[in-house]
Amino acid sequence: MNQQNLDKDEIALLQKPWVKNHTTLTNDDILELYRLFNLYCNPRTRRIDLKDVMITAQHLGLVEKSPIVANTLQQVSDQHGDGGVDFEEFVRELTNKLGNLFDQKGREQLFTLVDIDGKGTLDKDDLKKISEELHLNFSQKDIDEIIHNVAGYDAVDITAEQFEKYLGKLTNRRKIETEVLRTK
Repeated sequence: MNQQNLDKDEIALLQKPWVKNHTTLTNDDILELYRLFNLYCNPRTRRIDLKDVMITAQHLGLVEKSPIVANTLQQVSDQHGDGGVDFEEFVRELTNKLGNLFDQKGREQLFTLVDIDGKGTLDKDDLKKISEELHLNFSQKDIDEIIHNVAGYDAVDITAEQFEKYLGKLTNRRKIETEVLRTK
C-alpha cells in the first residue's frame, strides 16, 4: 500500500488501533470498504443506511453475480433495520458475518456463509460456484484436490465439521509461522 496516494482521512483511519489490530481484514481491505462506505455516507452523521447499499447491489446484479457478498450485506442490513451504522460498526458487522478464521465460531460462521443452499455440506458444484464468485478460477482437478485434502480421498463433499477442523489447522500453522518469523 502506497501511503502517498492516500488522503488525510485514510491515513488517520489506518492509525486507529482497531484497524492496526484487525484479525480478519487487511489494511487494503479496510480502505476499500472505507471508500465504499463514503459513497453512501451522510456527511453530517458519518453513517450509512445499509438499505441504500442493498438497493444498489440489487440494481448492479450483485445478488446473482456474487451471492455470498450479497447475502452478507443483507444479513447486516436486516440486523440494523432502519438504523444507520458508522464505519467502525459497518466493518465490525461485516467481519462478524464473514467469520474470524482464528476462532472456531468464526470458522463455523464462514461455513454457513458459503453454504448458500443451507444443506450442511459443500460439494463440487458448491466449490465451483464459490471459485467463480471469488474469481479463483479453480479447475475441476483443484476442486477434487480441495475435497480430498479436507474430507479424505473417497469423499464427495465437505461437512461443516471437516471445514472448521481443516481451517483451524491452517490458521494454527499460520500463527506458528508468524511467531517464528517475529522471533528471528
